[in-house]
Amino acid sequence: MQKSTRTHLAAIAVVSVFSLLAACSKGEDKPAAPSSTPAPETAPAPAPESAPAPVPAPSSSSSSMDQAKDAAGQAMQHASDAAKSAGDAISEKAGEMKAGAAGAATAAGDKVKQGAVSADKAIQDKLSSGAFTPADNDKAK
Repeated sequence: MQKSTRTHLAAIAVVSVFSLLAACSKGEDKPAAPSSTPAPETAPAPAPESAPAPVPAPSSSSSSMDQAKDAAGQAMQHASDAAKSAGDAISEKAGEMKAGAAGAATAAGDKVKQGAVSADKAIQDKLSSGAFTPADNDKAK
């Protein structure tokens, strides 16, 4: 139950981070503001008339947006897969630790039981042999 909850929370966190990143990058950057001081005027050099004017490049903003969305989707999928594999590894390690702790607790319980049995046997032996008398009990107090 916890494994799936942690995995879902990790995936939701990754998706929300990438959504925030995508929301922040949707707006296009504004060009730098022109400086408040005017540039010194110089006489423009005459351009040679034989050179053709440069052809403007076709606008590919929609294709670059699609590419960015695809890249973001792939990154989210990769991050989600990485989070899932990390969650699986953590869950597996936690299971191993739980099994080890349970074994150690069982061993400690067995040692306590053995100690109690040993102490009880020693008390019973001392009482049955007559080595311990009620007078000894008064001295101990």
